[in-house]
Amino acid sequence: MNTVDNELKKMMLHATLLANLTLLKEKMPRVYDAFKDYKPTNTGVAIDSNGNENLYNNGKFAYTESPREFAKKQVDKFLKNPIYSHYNIKHAVDVGIVFKHSALLKSINNVRNEETDSKVGRPTNENRLEFVCFLGGGLGYQIEELLNKKAVRNVFLFEPNFNSFYALLHCIELRPLFNKCLSQGGVFTIRVGGDEHTISNEISKLLMEQGHFNMSLIHFFQHYDSPLMTKSMDKMKEVAHRWHGGWGFFEDEIIGISHTLSNLKARFPVLKKTSLFKNPLKNIPVFIVANGPSLDSAIEFLLENKDNIIIVSCGTALKALLVNDIKPDMHIEMERTAGLSKHIEAIENAANITVKLNELNIIALNTVYDGILKRFKTANLLTKINDGGGFLIQRLDKKQMYSYPVGTNPTVTNTALAVVTELGFDKVYLVGADFGFISNEHHHSKHSAYYDSDYKDKEVMIENMQTDKCVKGNFTDTVFTNNLFDLSKSNIEVLLRHHPHVKAFNTSNGAYIYGAQPKRIVDVRIKNKLINKSAKITSLLQNATSLTLLSEKRMDTCIVEIQNKTKAFLEQLITVTSPYFTTREELVDAFALQHKMLLNMRDEDDVIYILVQGTFKYFQTYIMANTYFYDNLDKRIEFMNACIDAFHEHLNDIYQEFIFSYNKPAKV
Repeated sequence: MNTVDNELKKMMLHATLLANLTLLKEKMPRVYDAFKDYKPTNTGVAIDSNGNENLYNNGKFAYTESPREFAKKQVDKFLKNPIYSHYNIKHAVDVGIVFKHSALLKSINNVRNEETDSKVGRPTNENRLEFVCFLGGGLGYQIEELLNKKAVRNVFLFEPNFNSFYALLHCIELRPLFNKCLSQGGVFTIRVGGDEHTISNEISKLLMEQGHFNMSLIHFFQHYDSPLMTKSMDKMKEVAHRWHGGWGFFEDEIIGISHTLSNLKARFPVLKKTSLFKNPLKNIPVFIVANGPSLDSAIEFLLENKDNIIIVSCGTALKALLVNDIKPDMHIEMERTAGLSKHIEAIENAANITVKLNELNIIALNTVYDGILKRFKTANLLTKINDGGGFLIQRLDKKQMYSYPVGTNPTVTNTALAVVTELGFDKVYLVGADFGFISNEHHHSKHSAYYDSDYKDKEVMIENMQTDKCVKGNFTDTVFTNNLFDLSKSNIEVLLRHHPHVKAFNTSNGAYIYGAQPKRIVDVRIKNKLINKSAKITSLLQNATSLTLLSEKRMDTCIVEIQNKTKAFLEQLITVTSPYFTTREELVDAFALQHKMLLNMRDEDDVIYILVQGTFKYFQTYIMANTYFYDNLDKRIEFMNACIDAFHEHLNDIYQEFIFSYNKPAKV
């Protein structure tokens, strides 16, 4: 290639850079700011001996053949053998199904099993790919090539190296690629720099913005191999369950509202903001006691120091403490279903327990069944955010006086840490908060009800503890865990980041918790003396809670307004999916419109949004995931429309339940 041709190519490369910077300034100002005056080091675009634009890195060219030809081969390989994740649900056995949404989801699964071989074909054969993650940008020709061959709705590009991305900005024009995604109703997003955690967080953000139904099938296009790309793929496998954790269902929210109303009518007070009361015990160490297997090794310590520390029991850990003559100062519960009563009744009926429940203080999420709270000496509520009942309290809280902590789910240990931090305590020890186990057989404290001979759900518990998922250990290299424990641990870490002043110690021989210093229970020393502990705890709880603005009349007025608005909104949502769909892509576009309507409702009325959003997320994602099993497009069309019709009937059914049962005792 002559000098003139080289100069022309260099001019084109520079023109492409300027065009891309203009686009980034419009669409992604943060990325633009990072590259508007960027000066690369040891890496850049150069013309190789064959006249090709190539990536020159540390004295040599990265591509040994034409980068464009390499991209074409890579795209062809990807289309023939795609790497992807596919959403699925673990269904309960029929006798274990108590909710209508669970029954319908399983019915969808059963129909699909009958009509297909339950194998996903080659999803790149679809007319449109809904979500492609490009891991590594290189010079970007593979992105351009794929979007020329296939319609792609959403693109996420992750390039960890700033120098490489700057080179990419010289080689492909991004605006046409952005516009292609936009024309399909999607987005083209870019993240430069970061690690394996960055990718997971960015994908989560895209799903929240574009709709979680996009995770029904996600394609991963890895451009080059590197330790970071390997770690990134492993991390996504590890944490993908978090992308769809805790959505909830309409039925769940009805139960939550029912219990919230019952608890407020029973005049159980609600925890106030920390700034509105003083905690004279804030410097006393608090021991949050969960029911993990390492609780057994802490029993002796707790027994010896129980008079001079504050003990907070979590859920089923209560029995383990009481059988060892350890009376907690506060007990925490968070499960919304009335089925929680069986654990409480097991404690009341235990012959070897002398302490009665009416001698104990309980603090529970507003969603907990009032029949449980009434068994205790005092009952107080912590408001659960992102919950129908919780939003009801927020709506009534015109003075903004109540506490709304993050991270109260998915296990009672999360709720306990939220309670302790909201009460203003500064030093916390986690005991039995294993979030994992070294042995599949020893998954909880041996003193808990899970090992009782008459425990009814033993088989379900054993099945839930069968896992090969491993995470970093607190005192060992790794421990086994499952998705629930892993999500719970993650939310503990989130809560600790929100309270950097809280000094937390993890005494559990389980999963490592970022933000909690590992400390073996035998190394803990208690130097303080605590006089009149019970009276001081009672006084603290009285000062820290209130019922101001939460009258029954105001609640009833608010509920009627919510019911009417929910009806109108559901009718609007159902209208979007009322036409007969002839392609999967048409259904995706309808789901996308519903998602936008849900996001608008989130900004307009958070109670209405939280009531219905989880049900739509689950059914949209699951229906879409199941369509990929159908190679016969006629059968697919029939299946899709049947699922939508059944979903519409379900929504009408659950709305009627909301109208007639919101103030009745919960069905489970």
